[in-house]
Amino acid sequence: MTHSEQLFQEAVHYIPGGVNSPVRAFGAVGETPRFIRRAEGSRLYDVDGRVYTDYVCSWGAMLLGHNPPAVKKAVLEAVQNGLSFGAATEAEVKMAKLITKLVPSVEMVRMVNSGTEAVMSAIRAARGFTGRDKVIKFAGCYHGHSDSMLAKAGSGGITTGVPDSAGVPQGCATDTLLAQYNDLNSVERLFQQNKGQIAALIVEPVAVNMGVVEPAEGFLSGLRQICSQNGTVLIFDEVITGFRLAPGGAQEYYGIAADLTVFGKIIGAGMPVGAYGGKREIMSQVAPAGPVYQAGTLSGNPVAMAAGLAQLGQIQSQPLLYQKLTREGEKLREGLRSLFPQYTVTGVGSFSCLFFTQEPVTDYSSAQKSDTQLFARFFSHMLNNGIYMAPSQFEAMFLSSAHTDNDIDCFLETAKEFLL
Repeated sequence: MTHSEQLFQEAVHYIPGGVNSPVRAFGAVGETPRFIRRAEGSRLYDVDGRVYTDYVCSWGAMLLGHNPPAVKKAVLEAVQNGLSFGAATEAEVKMAKLITKLVPSVEMVRMVNSGTEAVMSAIRAARGFTGRDKVIKFAGCYHGHSDSMLAKAGSGGITTGVPDSAGVPQGCATDTLLAQYNDLNSVERLFQQNKGQIAALIVEPVAVNMGVVEPAEGFLSGLRQICSQNGTVLIFDEVITGFRLAPGGAQEYYGIAADLTVFGKIIGAGMPVGAYGGKREIMSQVAPAGPVYQAGTLSGNPVAMAAGLAQLGQIQSQPLLYQKLTREGEKLREGLRSLFPQYTVTGVGSFSCLFFTQEPVTDYSSAQKSDTQLFARFFSHMLNNGIYMAPSQFEAMFLSSAHTDNDIDCFLETAKEFLL
């Protein structure tokens, strides 16, 4: 028995399911989770001494790879001054100024502790600003585990939400309306059925929590137009796409400005952090400036801010960073399409997905047609040959600036062996 297996057997006695986040259990792929001891560059090292090339990158947060020198130096320096103050720091101001510089639609920003908290707070701000209650989300888009966001499509897909978790009262989801990603008609119908009631529409500009599903041409601009016409706050959930697709995230990449934007752990170089921000008139409603209450002792934690400033600072000092990430992403996708011509390969920039379905994937329903058992076999083959991927068909593969052409060649060669 490996040390990882021993740790997992012990963990299940003390931690629900043996893990602190469900996907880590590897239950969908029939494997035992690998317990990681350390990481460096594009590599993970587990407690059994095995080495993996990492295509999870802490779920996208490690833009520069693991433990980059500039981030490590900044964290060690910050730790010398203390771990948490529960008080204002200069680093918070620097981070806010940097985010507003990189993402022009963000005029004011509030730091929080996770993407989930950022989403919850952004929706509250939108409701406070508009005086409305209803929110539109899209089936298959994940916005954290707050009660109102744990709803997905029913049989019709365009009806009031049903909670997708035990412990969430029906009432928490009754104001959550569900539309279909890449389907503007489904959005327009909801607005017609709920005139003057919709506070916000929240969307992943690239849906990267059902694999990777790109927005169809005109979809994001259509959402922008519909929200503007109806006085509804457009929220872009850029927990994954923020600072990954471009310095200004998906909004820069696609040329669409949101009213509010949600960021996650990438602004802390993987540390527990998040943020939400947007138009000054909306953010001015947040306490103590306005009546929308939101608070947190650890918000703007000085160590997390130091890590994030060091990582995001590299965006400005490495002008070719995104060209490199896109080139390597395209190389990975082209290689997978050549190896698996019968299946669907999607992606944009530095994130990609191999769907084991022969049909185009444009939304949650089409993604669900994938052969998850075949994916599980593919995952096990890759894992046992040193390639660490997300243990779910419906997650992205991420690249970082630490990945090399040789890493991608090894990935494709290992994938080729699966076919033999």
